[in-house]
Amino acid sequence: MNKIKQRIRKLLFQYQRLSILKKFLLAPIFGIVLVLPFYVFIFLSMLEMKYSAESVNSELIPIYEISHENILLLENIVNEMNSAVLAKEIAWVEASNKRADTIKENLNKYIGTSYKKELKKSLKAFETYYLEVKKVSKKMIQTSHNYKEIEDDTKKLIDNYTETNMLFKDLKLKVKNEIEKNFSSLYDNTNFIFLKGNEIFFIWFLTSSFIIFLVHRDIKHRIKSIVESSKEIAKGDVDFEKRLCTVSYDELGEIVRSINIFINKLHKSHVQLSLAKKELDTLYITDRLTNVYNRVKIDEIIDMELKKQKRYDYVFSIILIDIDYFKLVNDTHGHLLGDLVLKEFAAILKENIRDTDFVGRWGGEEFIIVCPQTDEKGALALAEHLRNSIEASSFTAVEKKTASFGISTCQKNDDIASIIDNADKALYRAKNNGRNQVVYYKN
Repeated sequence: MNKIKQRIRKLLFQYQRLSILKKFLLAPIFGIVLVLPFYVFIFLSMLEMKYSAESVNSELIPIYEISHENILLLENIVNEMNSAVLAKEIAWVEASNKRADTIKENLNKYIGTSYKKELKKSLKAFETYYLEVKKVSKKMIQTSHNYKEIEDDTKKLIDNYTETNMLFKDLKLKVKNEIEKNFSSLYDNTNFIFLKGNEIFFIWFLTSSFIIFLVHRDIKHRIKSIVESSKEIAKGDVDFEKRLCTVSYDELGEIVRSINIFINKLHKSHVQLSLAKKELDTLYITDRLTNVYNRVKIDEIIDMELKKQKRYDYVFSIILIDIDYFKLVNDTHGHLLGDLVLKEFAAILKENIRDTDFVGRWGGEEFIIVCPQTDEKGALALAEHLRNSIEASSFTAVEKKTASFGISTCQKNDDIASIIDNADKALYRAKNNGRNQVVYYKN
């Protein structure tokens, strides 16, 4: 016991002889011994965090970007093909080659990454789809949308497009989830380091508080500065408008910058998607069921023809067509068969109009044809030809159907409302007079 007391007294004596600086150094030395294993853990965690951050910057974010770009390019190719078919321009079909090459380059660029399998599968699906869409588009242009295998080709094309689009979106989602997983892992590691560091610091503080007291004011000043900086960071809101503040140039600073880069990319993608949606809404001019123009597009065409009429004394006519007793089809056979009859009816109209005419679905079972440079005589001849073609055609299940026609020719003071109203009045007379006939509007 006496020997122990003597050793303690000796240690206290040696301690009392130390300068303030040397006394202060006791705490760091004790802390190094205490936290050395934890420092090793921090070092390994930092290496892992650095690798994760580098992986996000060098592989995941670029693949996410090209996946998003490929989805937009695929939609652009679809729109270009639709435009080529509607305009009947084969040369336009080849115009999409540049976008297709960009998609292939995007996929091949990262084929050596860990997403090799997904990229190869997406590339194969896209090449199959692109060859099919070019082939079908050319067939539709060369045959005026009417050839024997059109339904099979269209179904196959839709399946190919759906597969390709789904693969692009799945890759994008998978990469996004991986990025979020990496960021979550980085956050968990950082939080763990922070919590464990505080615990070790607390132990060190309790065991060496008598030494730290000597530099209490300095420590108090430093803590105050850290707290103020933390409060400034806590006031921020990481969204499209605000960013995390970069407080260092170490791994944690790199993580903060990576998050900010990711937020910037998401913001840019959000803006691009919004613009793309507006463009697609503008380009969406076709009636989905019948594959003819919708009412919005027909209004634009009529407005354009009216401007020509007023400027050049240009003549054009409008033909309104109503399927006779169509409600009976829906009531008897159901709406699915009614939709099929509408498709077949629209196909007959498209097959029998002139290249310069525009056919659209006006609403329900009513269709409209805009006939540029067509007077009363020409419009009557076209309507009668259509009436005969419809009467001679055989429809699914219902077999025979007829239609009534109302015609009006644009006059000097007509506008969209008046010329449509005139055609509608003529159509009303045709239906009242027994249907299956053509009536021309006259004042």
